[in-house]
Amino acid sequence: MGALVDEWKYITRGKFIVQILIVPLLAAALFGYIFKNSSVNEAPLAVIDLDHSTYSRQLINKLDSSQYVHVVGVYDNYVEADMLLYNEKHSGALYLPAGLEAAYLQGKPMNMGLCLDMTLAASASSIRTGIAEVIAAENAAKGAFMPLALEQRNLYNPTNHTVMGSVIMFINVVVLALLGFHAISIVPRLRREGRLQEELRQPLRVVLRLLPYAFIACISTYLTIGVLKQIGGLRFEASLLQAFVPFFLYTFSTGLMAMLVGWTAPDAGKAGARIVLLILPSFLLSGGQVPVALLPQLLQWINKAIPLSLHFKFLRGMGYKGGELSFFIPELGQYLILTGALLLVTTLLILKEYYKKEPVQAGAS
Repeated sequence: MGALVDEWKYITRGKFIVQILIVPLLAAALFGYIFKNSSVNEAPLAVIDLDHSTYSRQLINKLDSSQYVHVVGVYDNYVEADMLLYNEKHSGALYLPAGLEAAYLQGKPMNMGLCLDMTLAASASSIRTGIAEVIAAENAAKGAFMPLALEQRNLYNPTNHTVMGSVIMFINVVVLALLGFHAISIVPRLRREGRLQEELRQPLRVVLRLLPYAFIACISTYLTIGVLKQIGGLRFEASLLQAFVPFFLYTFSTGLMAMLVGWTAPDAGKAGARIVLLILPSFLLSGGQVPVALLPQLLQWINKAIPLSLHFKFLRGMGYKGGELSFFIPELGQYLILTGALLLVTTLLILKEYYKKEPVQAGAS
């Protein structure tokens, strides 16, 4: 009995009761909010209208009215599906053939073509559901005749290969953790060694310390992709030279973000404990674990500030789909804006750190 009383006293003096009651509640609220959506609404669809008829425009409006589909682009001339799906502005492309209106009015069979980006399986499933509902309603209106039919092509990851999903997610989180763990301790290590003030006299030197980490992490990404391609059957079609640009921007921006997270830590050990602040948002909000389209709107905006989410977008667009770097100018601009913002915050912290110590040094002299 004495041991029970003694342990109770120890517990009440510590933080266990608060932690065991509050932390699970916060986790339940957080994960409940992240995973509250079970299906994608208004998945982006491109429509290539080669019929240019009143009926084709009516059909497009009905598709756009579906809760599952949002028609974000209508094209009057033929466009290759790849060109529309590379940068994920669209999750599917529907082709309305010439003669569609005449065939429908006469009750003659007419096939429409649908190309789906299966690297975004949740959005592709919603598009498939929405189009199927509209076609069923149109055919029902013709009674015994069922003129509209759909030919479907599942592109890029038609079998939902695990290597292109869960495995690549896990490998990239491992790389992020290793890169972040070492970059997060740069400033605390310099502070502990008494060299930080000297480094801050030339602020660029602090940022340059990230370059070796970013370069080696980029090489690691190449090597892991090579192994997965040879052993796991990973589809990777990107030019290795062109891929270096987004890969390096990813590793550098991630290292910069990690350095900022650990900036105020008194030593490397305490800085390392903060790595969860980098890993957890990247794991949950980057689109690798939960499709971005399923996230609440607020978290979709936060997703844009996570380097790993951009990295996955380039992996899918260039690696899985074979898109050229020129298709991703907006995403490269997003990388540059993110990196610029991180560099701005770094500059402000450098100035704060430098001028915080200057009066002490002046007084000592």
